[in-house]
Amino acid sequence: MLSVAVMLACAAFAWPASAAAAPAQAAVVAAAPATTAAAPSRWIAVSVATLWVRPGLVRPVDAAAVAAPADPRAWIAGMTTAQKRWLVGRLETQALYGTRVTLLATSGAWSKVAVPGQPTPRDSRGYPGWVPTRQLSAVRPVTGRGQAVIRRPTAWAWETPALTGRVLELSYGTRLPATGWTPTSVEIAMLDGRRLYLKRAAVALRSRDALWPQPTGAQLAASARRFLGLQYLWAGTSGFGFDCSGFACLVYRALGVTIPRDAAPQSSEGVKVARGSLRAGDLVFFRSSTGQIHHVAMYVGSGRMIHAPATGLPVSIVSLSAEPYSREFAGGRRYVP
Repeated sequence: MLSVAVMLACAAFAWPASAAAAPAQAAVVAAAPATTAAAPSRWIAVSVATLWVRPGLVRPVDAAAVAAPADPRAWIAGMTTAQKRWLVGRLETQALYGTRVTLLATSGAWSKVAVPGQPTPRDSRGYPGWVPTRQLSAVRPVTGRGQAVIRRPTAWAWETPALTGRVLELSYGTRLPATGWTPTSVEIAMLDGRRLYLKRAAVALRSRDALWPQPTGAQLAASARRFLGLQYLWAGTSGFGFDCSGFACLVYRALGVTIPRDAAPQSSEGVKVARGSLRAGDLVFFRSSTGQIHHVAMYVGSGRMIHAPATGLPVSIVSLSAEPYSREFAGGRRYVP
C-alpha cells in the first residue's frame, strides 16, 4: 500500500497550510470586484511562476522559485525530498511564461491571481494562488505571425538566430508569439520587448488564427512519455516537475485540449470509459479508502499507465493491475475522440 506520506503527495488539490506559521501580512487589497469583466489581466513574466496558498510562505531554499527571473531547475535541484514534502498544502499550482492571469488582490509584494487556462470548481475565474508581483507583467504580449509551442520538456531561448547566448530556459507547453522563423530557429517576442530565438526543432509552429488540431490518444501518450524519469513536484505543472494532475493537465493543454487542473474534477468530465475499453491517452483515476479521488494517470496501452506518483519518485510507467492501483481504480475518462 501507499504510505501516508505518498498518499498526501499524490492528492491533487490544495490543502490548507495549517502546519505553517503565518508570517505577518500586509493588508490584502482587492484588485477589482469579483467579476471576470472588471478584474485586470496580467501575464506571467518568468519561465515558471509558482502559486502559493498565501503570501510569504517561502523558505530560503525557495529563493530561486520566487526570483525574477525564476530558476525552477535550480530550485528543484536544491531541495531534499523532505524539503519537497514540505510544499504539500503550501503550493497551489504553477503557470508558464506568457500565460494570462486575472489579478484578484494584492498584499505587500504579492499578488493573488487566477489562471483561466486551469479550470477549477474552486473559482470560475481559474485556479487561484499568490505569486510575487515582480513575476507579473501588465504588458500584453504582441501578436506574432504565428505561435511557437514548446514541445520538448524544456527549451532554451537564445540571444541570436545562431542560437548563442542562453537567456531563459522555458517549459514544455509554453506558448510564445513567433515573429519569424528559418529552418533552424524561431524568433519570439518577449513581454519586455526583446526578441529571442528558439531552436526550430524544439517547437511546434501554428498559424496565428488557426484552430488547434484534435490530438489523438496516441499523440497524448507519446507526449507524456517524454517525461519518463522526471521527478515529482507537488503543484508542479511544468516540464521541470509535475504532480499527478498537473502532468495530465499540461500534456493535454500543450496539444490544445483544456481539462480541469485537479484530479477530482478531471474524473467527472470527459466521457466515462470502462476499464476494458481504455485507449491510449485516456485518464484513469484512483480512489482512497475514504472515497476521495486522490490520483490520476494516463493510460498508454497494454494494461499500463504513465503517472507522476509521489514526492521522491519519478514519472514512470506501471501496470494498471499492480497494487494499490488495481484495488483503488475508480474509472477512466476520455477527452479526445
